[in-house]
Amino acid sequence: MLTNDGLERNDYYDIAAKQMNTGMAQYREAVQNITTSNSEALFAFSTTMTTFVLGTAGTECRNALDYVKGRGLSEDEREDTTALLIQAICSIFRAVRGVLVILVPCYHYIRSGKLKPVLDRDWWPPSIPVTPEELDHDYKLRDLEKLWSRPGRPYKYCFDSLRRALKDLRDTTALVSRLAASPFPGDGANEETFDWTAIMGWPTHLPLEFISLLEERRMEAWVLMAHYALLPAKVKVNPWMDGLATSIFMTSAFVIGKENWRWITWPAAVLKINMEDVHAE
Repeated sequence: MLTNDGLERNDYYDIAAKQMNTGMAQYREAVQNITTSNSEALFAFSTTMTTFVLGTAGTECRNALDYVKGRGLSEDEREDTTALLIQAICSIFRAVRGVLVILVPCYHYIRSGKLKPVLDRDWWPPSIPVTPEELDHDYKLRDLEKLWSRPGRPYKYCFDSLRRALKDLRDTTALVSRLAASPFPGDGANEETFDWTAIMGWPTHLPLEFISLLEERRMEAWVLMAHYALLPAKVKVNPWMDGLATSIFMTSAFVIGKENWRWITWPAAVLKINMEDVHAE
């Protein structure tokens, strides 16, 4: 990941894949019985595994999107590409959310141990939009509730998951914006460190039902995903998240179809994405 040489990077991927597969065998067994003696090691491995999934799934998305760029697709090719993109993005979100298996029973124990700096963010500001720009962004996000909350639209139980996901997305967006304007502990006068872990809160807390909606290709869920793409775009120095914002947005646009692109014009403009490159029709 830390080299620009393509062949060398592929070699590193192969090494990482072999090591990850070896570790996964022991991880699957150990995670069936989480205790205070193994929770820290399991949490550390789970985080490493998520990093690996971010890199591999991101590569899958980029390859698929590069393949469709500038060419027409047959119906079968479009279906195969859409299925691949959905699987890659959902694998990221399932991997991120999987850490809850460890954190829910052992959070307070891990937080009080050696990994406290990883979990303890008591210096984070409140997740409340303050500036005119932040308030405008929150308004744009809040307006997405009209996707399912409007006269003539019958109530469905999935709206509960969408509403919760949107509320959490608004909170995470406000937090990320506040952090970008707040000093990072230990930074000098001319340093500006951004705590990129803040963007991972949303996928970690997503209800499992929401991920199912993504896999079912619910348009509303993928519109929220397109807006979430604005957050990883703020991460500039994390190699395994390179291009993730574009991959998430382009996948979202590909899934929801051109007839629904009006819902994602704002993130498209911010990310400087030419919608005609999506070829979703």
